[in-house]
Amino acid sequence: MPAWTPPRESTWTSGLIRVFAGSFLRPNAHGSCPYKGALKARTGIRLAPGPLPAYKADTREGFNLGPLGEALDLIEYEDVDPEEALRRVLAATRERPRADPGLASWTRSALDRYLENSTPDLRPVPYSWVLVTRLKKPDGRGAQRYEQCVWGRPYASADGRLRELRVPVARGLSGPDREAAECVGHAERADLAAAAQVVAFGEPHRLPDRFHWSDAARPVRDVGEVAQRKPEEVRITEVSCLDGERREVLSEGPEDVARRYAAHGLPRLTAAISAGTFLPGHDCEDCKYAPSCPALPRLGGLLGIEERNRPRRTWSVTNGRSYAGRPDRDESCPARERLRRLRLPDPEARAFTPHVVRGHAVHAWIQQRHEARPGLACRPDDAPDGRTSWSAGRWTVPPDQADLGARMIAAHARHCPYGLSTVSELIHERILVVHDTEADVVVLAKTDTLYLDGSSWVYRETKTDARRDPPPETDVLRERPQLALAVLLSTSPVVGEDVSAARVELEVLGPRGARLTVIDPFDAEIRASARRVVRSLASDWHADTTAVARPGPHCRACEMSVWCRPDLPDPTKG
Repeated sequence: MPAWTPPRESTWTSGLIRVFAGSFLRPNAHGSCPYKGALKARTGIRLAPGPLPAYKADTREGFNLGPLGEALDLIEYEDVDPEEALRRVLAATRERPRADPGLASWTRSALDRYLENSTPDLRPVPYSWVLVTRLKKPDGRGAQRYEQCVWGRPYASADGRLRELRVPVARGLSGPDREAAECVGHAERADLAAAAQVVAFGEPHRLPDRFHWSDAARPVRDVGEVAQRKPEEVRITEVSCLDGERREVLSEGPEDVARRYAAHGLPRLTAAISAGTFLPGHDCEDCKYAPSCPALPRLGGLLGIEERNRPRRTWSVTNGRSYAGRPDRDESCPARERLRRLRLPDPEARAFTPHVVRGHAVHAWIQQRHEARPGLACRPDDAPDGRTSWSAGRWTVPPDQADLGARMIAAHARHCPYGLSTVSELIHERILVVHDTEADVVVLAKTDTLYLDGSSWVYRETKTDARRDPPPETDVLRERPQLALAVLLSTSPVVGEDVSAARVELEVLGPRGARLTVIDPFDAEIRASARRVVRSLASDWHADTTAVARPGPHCRACEMSVWCRPDLPDPTKG
């Protein structure tokens, strides 16, 4: 992994590296940028002016557990009644508008779930545990002070023998909502090891506010001897704010914690604060280095919007469809896109209907075959036995969809890219990332398949259609806007250096065969149509600052409707 080097012409005088040890090392489903993490850890670093402002704050809440944490602070540390706490944290202030009605509804429910199984034998701790390392002179990183903190809510027994860190999560603790970190063996989880080390050996501190973040944490002296004593037992417990379930993920004595940290936490933490690898993606949204990042491609005018004053955000065709709905259907709903962007949970798994699961499984099966036998064309008999349920990746197809899905996979053999002798490389689900500097938006495009045909890359979208004889699309770019974005990206260096023979393809798999549509991205009319489609999906979203709900028949299928409260004038009243 490349070593971290500071951004060109940056200055860093605080010499303070501060990390929230557990969350800093916790795997992210969207992929975290190692360089950004190391940059963010260096508090007070100043970047040279770039072509765009380094950061433009969005006054709206961007963290789905943010208001919950503020409410719990009032309840646990200031003895405020829960209803009054909710009223305060959801109301408008000088710095922010009132909370979205959907976020307010979720916060009210999350607070109830968090409090309903509270353990009275432990007391909330009104300060942070911080593990401080001071050096006599700057080390090789230029740091003279290290602060390891933990994200979560601290509790302790009255005698100080037990410390517990409770980590609220906006999901269930079992089933498909489990996070990527849980796929790692429990004993090897670096995030748990690093967090437990802070809980076991950290001392009471007050962290500075965000306006003075480069200041050192201040020791808390007036909390008594019990708070200062080292615990005999350390616990980390996850609390689902969706259903109230609690799960103890670690319970150890300080000696075992120290051994775990030395083996798994410290090596990963040391590597992470020195990481120099760039990974453009969702992390670019609030990264101050994004406008000048050498790894983030730039393509001004991609969205057809000339407006740089809005906060920098990510956007994909999925976001556009969430906001605007499908063509010729009155189902536009700004609140749907906003609540999905907040990643509010889907308690009934309404987003994963049987046909959606089948589609994901078809993609996963084809991907596994390509990766297991690169260069060999798929055959119809590579498909699973559709007489029983089958699985691919993390998807299990229900029995009533098994045969249909198997026939779709068999149909792919007709247009498998490896059937062409000129194809030398194939990549599944690569995420293309580009910064539209005219709109100051980071655009993400998750490709189904990219394959190298000769010296040019071909951008293919694969869709499934359960209809026996689906009619051909009359306006393929409008009906499949992923293809419109593909047209604009496929002729740019974002995909590859040689675009002379670039093309875009739509492969439709059905129960009776497959259809392949080839689109010429250099055709002037096609490019003009693609620009209109992309702009129509992005322009209203980009200008919107309120994300008001638009109720309608589409609410019946929307997984966010469980939280959405379009008719409530005051989100603090449930």
